[in-house]
Amino acid sequence: MSTSANMPERYVPTKAAQQAVEGHEVSIVQSLGIPWTAGQRTHIRCPYPGHGGAEDWRLNSKGRAICTCTGNKTDSVFNIASKVRGVDFEEAKVWCCEAIGATDLIREKSAEGGFQATDATSLLNAPPERRDDNLPRAYLAHRLGLEPQDVLMPSTAAVGIRSLGYFDPPKGRGKPAKVGDYPCAVFEQVDVAGNRHAHRIYLAPGGAGKADLGRDASGKARDPKKSARRIGEESTAGRSVIWGDPNARAFCILAEGVETAAAIADALREDIEYEEVYVVAAINAGGIEAFTPGPKTIRVTVAADRDEAAKISRPEPTRRGEQAARKFALRHGRRLSVDIALAGEPGTSTDWLDVYRAHGPEAVRVGLKRAVPFKATSEEIEDEGRRQGDQDELARVERDYPLPTLDTFSLTYRRTDAGRIRVCKFVKVEEELVTQPIASPFGVLARLRYLDQADAYGLRLVVEDMGGKRRAIDVERAAFAKQAASETRSMLFGAGLRTEDDGENIAVKVLKAADPQNEITVVRRPGWHSLDGSAERFFVCPGGEIIGAPEGQPLELSLGSRISEAVAAGGTLEGWRAAVAAAAGVTRCPHWTLGAVAGFAAPLVSLTGLDTCGINLSGTTSGGKTTTQRLAVSAWSRAALDQRDSLLQSARATANGVEGMAARANGTILALDELGHVTGKELGRTIYSLASGVGKSRMTADAQLRASHTWSTFVILSAEKSLEEKVRGDGGEWYGGMATRIPDVDITGVDRAVDQAVMAQIQAVDQHFGHAGPAFVRALIAHGMHRQADEIRKGINLAADRLAGPGADSALRRAALPFAILATAGRLARKFGVLPDAVDVENAVRWAWAKFNTSTDAAALDPETQAVANLRAWVAERWNTEVQPTEPEDGVRAANRNALGWYDDDAVYIPAHRIVEAAGGTLKEVEIGRALDAQGLIAKRKAADCYFLAYVPKIGKLKAYALHRSEFRSTSREEPPFAVHEGGRR
Repeated sequence: MSTSANMPERYVPTKAAQQAVEGHEVSIVQSLGIPWTAGQRTHIRCPYPGHGGAEDWRLNSKGRAICTCTGNKTDSVFNIASKVRGVDFEEAKVWCCEAIGATDLIREKSAEGGFQATDATSLLNAPPERRDDNLPRAYLAHRLGLEPQDVLMPSTAAVGIRSLGYFDPPKGRGKPAKVGDYPCAVFEQVDVAGNRHAHRIYLAPGGAGKADLGRDASGKARDPKKSARRIGEESTAGRSVIWGDPNARAFCILAEGVETAAAIADALREDIEYEEVYVVAAINAGGIEAFTPGPKTIRVTVAADRDEAAKISRPEPTRRGEQAARKFALRHGRRLSVDIALAGEPGTSTDWLDVYRAHGPEAVRVGLKRAVPFKATSEEIEDEGRRQGDQDELARVERDYPLPTLDTFSLTYRRTDAGRIRVCKFVKVEEELVTQPIASPFGVLARLRYLDQADAYGLRLVVEDMGGKRRAIDVERAAFAKQAASETRSMLFGAGLRTEDDGENIAVKVLKAADPQNEITVVRRPGWHSLDGSAERFFVCPGGEIIGAPEGQPLELSLGSRISEAVAAGGTLEGWRAAVAAAAGVTRCPHWTLGAVAGFAAPLVSLTGLDTCGINLSGTTSGGKTTTQRLAVSAWSRAALDQRDSLLQSARATANGVEGMAARANGTILALDELGHVTGKELGRTIYSLASGVGKSRMTADAQLRASHTWSTFVILSAEKSLEEKVRGDGGEWYGGMATRIPDVDITGVDRAVDQAVMAQIQAVDQHFGHAGPAFVRALIAHGMHRQADEIRKGINLAADRLAGPGADSALRRAALPFAILATAGRLARKFGVLPDAVDVENAVRWAWAKFNTSTDAAALDPETQAVANLRAWVAERWNTEVQPTEPEDGVRAANRNALGWYDDDAVYIPAHRIVEAAGGTLKEVEIGRALDAQGLIAKRKAADCYFLAYVPKIGKLKAYALHRSEFRSTSREEPPFAVHEGGRR
């Protein structure tokens, strides 16, 4: 449809047009000149230009056209009108509505092709063809009874719009209902900060008063005054229409409505022109309360409406204007001199426009001069104090729990009717935006970049917990996509978040969209780290302290990985040194010296890239094993089994739990007490898991590989048995690799009767903790030794070689590594002044190494000897029960299917498939055969190059190892001690 550049374009909303034409299709078709009658079933000639097919076209029962030219589709009446009249779809809709008389649905676009938006900026900048800027002046002239040219207009902008749509608020989720188009005066509003808004007044033709808009569906007269549509949810309270310059004048007259302020401005015209006063229209009573005068203002007279007349529907007068004036005075009375001038006589409802119209401008001037200085009542002062306190608390919450800025919606903080401050969303009720509480305070402080998680991102959140305290939590952004962010929700609720309605979903929605500018680089584990592209290392302590970080680089340990302040540090380093000196001074307790030294081992293990290792303290109870662990842990944290984040923990934990403990102890110390709660098989797996430095690979719920825990630390275990005894005693298999990773130190022979006064001194580590470990690392970095990892590792290996002795094999040298690490760490800690000089590190390490070498665990380092020893024990335990004679002997039952082996006068026969089990499972079958041959234990063999037989005498064909009976059991036929003979026992 073509239109002139200055002609408005008409349109009808499609949905409204469809509803209007329903049931009128036949009359519209007839108006188009198409010979069709209601109920007709026959086809007619196609009315479409360019087709004209004979008896091809008809209208179906739904009012849609069918023709061969439409293919498989049908035409609506709009399509029919478009084709017959040769117009586009939009013009066809307008024509159809005109044809049935539904012209009220027809609307107009501006000549530029857009609708007139009703936000402040759009209204104040309406296109010229829509404007008539004489309307505001004409309206004020009508209200004041002046000629238009005599009206003093506001200094702020005033725009007239020839025709602007007025809409009733929508019902439910429907659309606003248009009432009609009316002339409109738009007055600009500003505040002291320069923020803008606008106030609409719908007018009668020519601006002769307010428009008569009739009544709404409830019977209430429609209000011709409306605020401009807000963009977003920013408060516009306090923005006002102004006469004069508020930045140049010290005296302000503050009134409610635009018309009232215009009357006052006319009365004070000369004062305004001579820049002695400025007049403000705050629009309504709430605007008076919210108004903030300019910085040069020192005096304000509030020209308040008098609302004292009783009404049938409201017997008690509201005094709303006076109340607003007093609230303004309460809030600004300390900085300003505030007077209040009430319009009219007591007992009436009068504003200053009424005074102006009734008595003229002089009466207004006189009335304002009679303004009464404000004096607050004690009750008002108390109320204002409460209000100010509420505002201060609201400001604190907004500061402590910053809500993110979003593009599509906004949240804010408001105090609820119950008095609680809550996060609120904005909901449109009629044409007003109101707030609805959804959650207790929460906010986003910063985005996190996980340095040790491939730079994955997260968020630092703050939540008001259920005790009203501020609690920070770190969440990973990747968790938002997993199981509807259930992990994040769990963390929020665990931190104390409370939600209402759909608050839970909104909170997650907000976090997904949050994009804070502040970034913090975080790590998930304590210990040594380095930044990308830098070889320089820094150390992260379990409590969150960063040692040696580059300047200007914000680095932190993730909140979820930190140990609590109460567990991280207490007392002083000097107090800890005194307790350690007391422990080291007990002559027959060298294991306590090991404990004091062990707290410094893990930084070296992690720095040099050595595998996680440690020691196990074994021996009967009350020998000071747990005290040793407490001394070690106290270098980094409080040693308390009842504290979840202490580095001393019970070994009673799942595999997942142990992995988490190890990761949290990365670079520091891990002490596991009470190994008696763990089965031997579980213990064996735990030893290898700890030494590997990486947890199990696990899958997420969505079949993705979950990131595994990793660690590098030093471990101290404690048990009443050695690890070998514990593992074997519970039916597990003991391997040499276990002994090399965590060697056993038997504390048998230590002093178990230490003086109680000395014990009290040692137990001071419960008050002085968490200082020695960080001090050790600070000294390490200060001496530049964090850059000498290779040299430190070489020194540790040399120390291990010296302990193992000349000619030691690799297993023994590896078993010596934990002791060499302890010796090196202790020497450095003493050099740095962290350990007292009196601590005899070298003697304690030599004692521990000697204890290990005499333990049963050390035997595992010679697997061939251990395998033969295991085999001898296996045969002895099963002799004449599961290892049976090939021929029955007196008093011995014949061989049966339950036999695990056999013997005769010359040999003991062990089936090949049993030999690995019988030898303890530490060697392969071929290695066992080689060991047996090397020790001359094989009695018979299939061939010279074989270690086994293919046939067991009296038993049958069977691969088995024939071992000299004399090496495993006596060859004499011993008579059983209790044999049964005829005639009774003898």
